[in-house]
Amino acid sequence: MREKTNMKILLIGEFSGVHNNLKHGLERLGHKVTLLADGDGSRGFKSDFKITPFKGKVKGKILSYFYVFSNIRKFIGYDIIQFIHPSHIPYYYFAIRSILLRLNQRSVYYVCGTDIAYMRSKDRFEYFPYDKSIKEEYRTYNLFDRIYYNIFINKIDVIIPSMYTYYIGYSANKKTNLPIPLPDSGIISEDLSKTKSKIKILYGISRRGFKGAEYILTALKRIKENYNDQVDVKIVERLSYTEYLKVLDNADILIDQCKSYDYAMNAINAMERGKIVLSGSEDVAMKYLNIQNSAVINILPDTNQIENEIIKLINMSPDQLLELKKQSYRQVKDIHDNNKIAKRFEANYLKLLSNY
Repeated sequence: MREKTNMKILLIGEFSGVHNNLKHGLERLGHKVTLLADGDGSRGFKSDFKITPFKGKVKGKILSYFYVFSNIRKFIGYDIIQFIHPSHIPYYYFAIRSILLRLNQRSVYYVCGTDIAYMRSKDRFEYFPYDKSIKEEYRTYNLFDRIYYNIFINKIDVIIPSMYTYYIGYSANKKTNLPIPLPDSGIISEDLSKTKSKIKILYGISRRGFKGAEYILTALKRIKENYNDQVDVKIVERLSYTEYLKVLDNADILIDQCKSYDYAMNAINAMERGKIVLSGSEDVAMKYLNIQNSAVINILPDTNQIENEIIKLINMSPDQLLELKKQSYRQVKDIHDNNKIAKRFEANYLKLLSNY
């Protein structure tokens, strides 16, 4: 392995703060890190440079392309460039992406979102976030997208999944490493409190008809009807990231999603704030994170099962709920601490560069 040295790293794209969190960890290790991203839409995460700074279907694309191309010198000469999703460099940036892959030393794909390999693996799971009626399920299957995607995967040096479900889609690819867990923000300190007179339950909807929202909403409707004097249920949708965190800070329990084998950044954001989380937490997926007894309560696309898990929590004492909150916090610090995650990426980068 190449001897440890300060590296110059370019992170491209953003999902729910993943690259922002990783950047903080890598910078604490002494590396120079630049984030090229659009902030994950309305969530507004920070970046050093925007990929598509101008809006508009035609004019915005043209202006953005020439703006990024005119600044291309800022994005070459890096030791490592890391993508979080193929589409975060738009298809009409084909020449720009080719330059980035050619004029930087090594490239990494940290798999964190829906891509063609993930969609193709859907039959290997008992349940899957997308329903067949949803257009998004088919959007990666047209010929142009497949060509663009295949060129990207062929050019990438190493593929690192962020969780089990993404690993399954790439397990046959020789470039694929074992998953590296998603990084937390690293800015939250343990400050847990007991629940008050009512248990506060939060459910944030990102996209209706996705990740099993219909099952969760039905379960919450029943809970409100039967346990209204014991719980305060809050359902939010399309909030900015800052607004969402304010609501999250006031909750005891977060319901994330019920059609995934793993939990992701929404759950991690809650756990590092000491919240009890209901999300994907199947044993087969947790094994890849080296988690034996997950603090995340596994929920399925089954209204009755979700309702029963919530009722169990309602029937717990404040001390029991506090212990579950502590377990959530400890799991994040053990598994997702961005300093630990950054060191794992550093080791992968150095190994990759030693073969350059």
